[in-house]
Amino acid sequence: MDDSKHTKFPMFKGENYVWRKHRMEHYVKVADYECWLIIQKGPLKIEVTNDDGTKSLKSEDKYVEADYRNVEKNSKAMSILQYGIGEQEINRISGCSSAKDIWDNLSLAYEGTSQVKKCRVDLLMQQYEMFNMGRD
Repeated sequence: MDDSKHTKFPMFKGENYVWRKHRMEHYVKVADYECWLIIQKGPLKIEVTNDDGTKSLKSEDKYVEADYRNVEKNSKAMSILQYGIGEQEINRISGCSSAKDIWDNLSLAYEGTSQVKKCRVDLLMQQYEMFNMGRD
């Protein structure tokens, strides 16, 4: 996907995160499903099997064409997300080194942890119950 297609996606500016999250997920899946997997699971690791059967990261000077394509996928996934984020949000993701880091950082900032989400649901349920009691 070229950069001109990235810029057509409306920028996330810190509002309506849940709606934007779903839109961005579908956008990435259509653009390049492998990039979506990288966002969900983390960057592809270029590994080599050692003589003793263990695996270690492959040295960049030993990369072959397929390895470069995998590294480019990681960069592409980051790029897709970065093009969808407005400049007021860029500080939040500037220290991220992978697309997964960007996705997780935004999710944590706008949704909180699972414990925070549960507390929000409990609070909304309590408010709803109080509202119903006030109607009687």
